[in-house]
Amino acid sequence: MISIFGLKNKKEVLNKKIKITDSVYNNNLQFYTILKLLTKCKLSDKQLILLQDVLLRNIKISDKVLLQKLILSNNAIAVEGTQKYEDLCMLINTLDHSDMSMWKDMMDVSIELMLIKDLILQESKAYANNQYKEVISQLNDKLSLECDMSKLSLPYGQRVISSLLVFVLTDNNRKNEFILESSGKSVKEFSNKISKLINDYEINCNNMFSLIMTESINQSIVSDAGQSYESRVEEKILPIVDKLNGHSHDSKIPSVEYDFTFKLNGVKCGISAKRTLRERYKQNFEDVELLDIDFMFLITLGIDLNEDKLNNILQKKGIYVIVAQEVYESKEYLKNNSRVISSESLNKECLLNLISLRHLSKEEMKRIVG
Repeated sequence: MISIFGLKNKKEVLNKKIKITDSVYNNNLQFYTILKLLTKCKLSDKQLILLQDVLLRNIKISDKVLLQKLILSNNAIAVEGTQKYEDLCMLINTLDHSDMSMWKDMMDVSIELMLIKDLILQESKAYANNQYKEVISQLNDKLSLECDMSKLSLPYGQRVISSLLVFVLTDNNRKNEFILESSGKSVKEFSNKISKLINDYEINCNNMFSLIMTESINQSIVSDAGQSYESRVEEKILPIVDKLNGHSHDSKIPSVEYDFTFKLNGVKCGISAKRTLRERYKQNFEDVELLDIDFMFLITLGIDLNEDKLNNILQKKGIYVIVAQEVYESKEYLKNNSRVISSESLNKECLLNLISLRHLSKEEMKRIVG
């Protein structure tokens, strides 16, 4: 693979041709396949070390069938009849159509990478989270667009840091003995194994392992991100109400669900928290007279809330819409509607005003609330 960095000019870049031979493609594909299948096995660190030990102790064995039997017969790695055993079988079967020496080298490096993978995940997550906390601590309005954009630094930061760490780890020209000073994880001997894969088989360890790391990080991000907006809503609402409860369904109309319900001065309110609305704005809204609650608050960024959607939602009685301050200020039809509240204005006094003014006319409410 050719890097454009260091080339003198565009003409030189154009004159350089990237040549991927069949052997380069096949070798890198096999290495990625081994990494992927090894990940699927979900072996513990102890089991990975045992697997590596079996390979290294039998490094001179040239009989593929015998090596496969030696690995699969070790119940400490995987017990026959389990899913882990079946996944291990699939991994070991890749030996059937491989050069045995190359397969062993690939397996050895793949195991080393699996042993370091969780470290990279944790280090990248911790680093990105610390950076995010520094930024978010300076923002008062957790429902603002600025806060929402800052939230992107978590998933994006994890990807960036993990990519940098993978590069450092798999760089065969590296001079530092440790992947990170904070972990003290030595990779001195590992560099020699990386060099062998690069020099003997033209394996791009950095890119192949980056694919695995990206998949793992994406899974981690998906599992962490689901409640991120709701957690910010909770952080905003919790200090200003008497009691905040989690997810529930209305007892009168079960199809209506609440991300939160809260009480303030004896008045029960529901919250539907949706970062963006898409087509969901058509759901979950009924006249509050038909529900368990006295008020319903739709809390959203408002970036895809147009005037038609707003009017559709506010056709129902007792519903209020809370949007990010930046969106509220940018659209006149939001500022001119007494049932729309900016995230910056959302506080206990605002909620108490709404509760106490629920019997006033629209003009009176607009004058006091808006």
